[in-house]
Amino acid sequence: MKKIIILLCLGLIGCVTVSEGTRPAGKAGQKAVTEAEQKELDSIIAIFSDAIKDNPNYAGAYYNRGMAYFYKREYSKCLHDILKAEALGVTVDQEFIKLIKKFNESNAKKR
Repeated sequence: MKKIIILLCLGLIGCVTVSEGTRPAGKAGQKAVTEAEQKELDSIIAIFSDAIKDNPNYAGAYYNRGMAYFYKREYSKCLHDILKAEALGVTVDQEFIKLIKKFNESNAKKR
């Protein structure tokens, strides 16, 4: 299970570290990359959601799913999962939590 989590985290990191210079040119190419990244994040979220169903006290799954939500800009869901992970014992930087709350508030105002 640890190998799967490590691979998923590396995949998550990899999909957000692609530099602009390596992305396909043009709007169509950028759209294709964005859609691929979103599908990858959706897959990661599904895997960690299944892990949570199997073990509702699995702090690492909440944290990793929360990070996937962060990269999808779904800050409400991200905040929920990160706070749940923290409640289960994961040490989370309080500045990061403040940032998520700020992004979440900004998104709420836009709606």
